[in-house]
Amino acid sequence: MTEKWNGLVKTIQKFKVSVKEELDKDNEEFHLELNGEAPLSIRGLGVRDDEKSEYLVDPSDVLFWHDPTAYIDELERWEDRKIIHVYSEVKGYLNDTDQASVFKRFVESVKRKRVSPFVGAGVSASCGFPLWADALKKITRKLEGVSKSDQSACLPALEYIGDVKECIKDWRYLEAAQLIYENHRTHLERFVLDTFDGANAGNVGAVASLMPKLSDGCIITTNFDEILEKAFVKENKAIEGYMHGIQSQNQFASKLIQGERCILKLHGNFNSPETYIFSKAQYDEAYGVGGMDYTRPLAKVLRQVFVSHSLVFLGCSLAQDRTLELFIDVASSDEFDIPSHFAFLPDIKNHTDKLEKEDLLGQAKIQPIWYSVTYDDDESQNHSQLHELLSFAVDCAHGKASF
Repeated sequence: MTEKWNGLVKTIQKFKVSVKEELDKDNEEFHLELNGEAPLSIRGLGVRDDEKSEYLVDPSDVLFWHDPTAYIDELERWEDRKIIHVYSEVKGYLNDTDQASVFKRFVESVKRKRVSPFVGAGVSASCGFPLWADALKKITRKLEGVSKSDQSACLPALEYIGDVKECIKDWRYLEAAQLIYENHRTHLERFVLDTFDGANAGNVGAVASLMPKLSDGCIITTNFDEILEKAFVKENKAIEGYMHGIQSQNQFASKLIQGERCILKLHGNFNSPETYIFSKAQYDEAYGVGGMDYTRPLAKVLRQVFVSHSLVFLGCSLAQDRTLELFIDVASSDEFDIPSHFAFLPDIKNHTDKLEKEDLLGQAKIQPIWYSVTYDDDESQNHSQLHELLSFAVDCAHGKASF
């Protein structure tokens, strides 16, 4: 190569490499399909055929550098076709289960940017955090070990552990946690701190990663971990207002009113034991004694969110508890025009149990959207359809897909 062109070629090559790396990173699947099984072959010039050089070029490179507009047009066509293919099963499922209408209402709420995710332990489970039942069983086993050690040392056994196990067996997790907290507060606080700090959590999980696309305002969670905060930071949307449990000083209410990003952690944050809500006294302080007291900060903001946003419950069992009791109380008061609320729930096969759940949710004006749970080879539950449904809703709301 002559010195005349050497500098120009180096500059162009350096620029092309940086652009190609970026394009391949973002559009790898598109390039693979467009390029086919073999690259384009360009024969060079030579005196004899065996002297002619062969140059292999990917069609995606040729199209981008020859006509960038055509490249973008083809990329958009490919993305549209991919979306149609990806969501065909989801649309079929919603139609087959007669849930298309309620799903469309949910999409409309996302479009209006009035959705507030209400996130339970199921969303954090994919990141390695235990469901609340599993967490209670684990700490109960530890306390059983403490009890046996005490007995060996001629000390009284921890008799309340039997009651805790009965509560867990009957799905009365709140009562189980209260018993442990009131008898061994330090053990429970240390367990929450060690279990939910999330220092080693490598990802935020598929469902949690969609939260910044579902909502740019208020989020509510029963979880102690900080998976949701990490999900928003990852999208450069740091949460600005916090309210942890019965914490008195916070910026949540003002951010909520201003429509800014804020998070309400109902049971507290893992690293702040003073914000935990476990005991009956703490629940009474948060919600009131003998009925809902809407002068209490937590009850007040929950009511405010319930009457001003469309809640979508994710990873929640929605069993009867103080929070659901509050929603039912507000809905039955006829003091407010209640917006549409939604809950994505694993489908219940037993018809009677499903009707009972729908009746309970109906009292709080919550519309369920049922999804199928499958089982992997190791017998673990697979909730991937929840992610597919939420992705479809987000893309519909943003005009990337249609029902």
